[in-house]
Amino acid sequence: MRTEPALDARALRQVFGLFATGVTVVTARHADAEPVAITANSFTSVSMEPPLVLWCLDNRSRHLPAFAPGRMFAVHVLNDGQAELALRHARSGGAPESPRAARPALPVVEGALARIECRVADRPVAGDHHIIIGRVHDVAVADGAPLVFHASRFGRFAPA
Repeated sequence: MRTEPALDARALRQVFGLFATGVTVVTARHADAEPVAITANSFTSVSMEPPLVLWCLDNRSRHLPAFAPGRMFAVHVLNDGQAELALRHARSGGAPESPRAARPALPVVEGALARIECRVADRPVAGDHHIIIGRVHDVAVADGAPLVFHASRFGRFAPA
């Protein structure tokens, strides 16, 4: 049996943080209609046909039931003025600022650059996270510049 050398968790976290990402807030509702808003920078597109996206949620999250297969959620791409909102939902995973809903079940983050409404298609476990795969049902787009996250800091995009 081959043994892998132990990784330095701090160094690994630092390396992961060097990959600049956009910032999203994912919203949904629990079965009792309690709204959920979670900051996620693990978001990515998966497929155009069928239209699929994914993001990752910690296995220990109390909000995991809100993202059961078949449930609806919305991914909001944040603008460069929404860092405070991203921080708030990274810490608490609480209710979104606005109770307005795109559909009766989905809370909306006002001012986001984009909203992607999805139904959970699959939710495989990978290590210490669930990969939430969503089939896209609707999108909305607004003007503005994206919020970017790099090396544990928020910033703005600047063309090279």
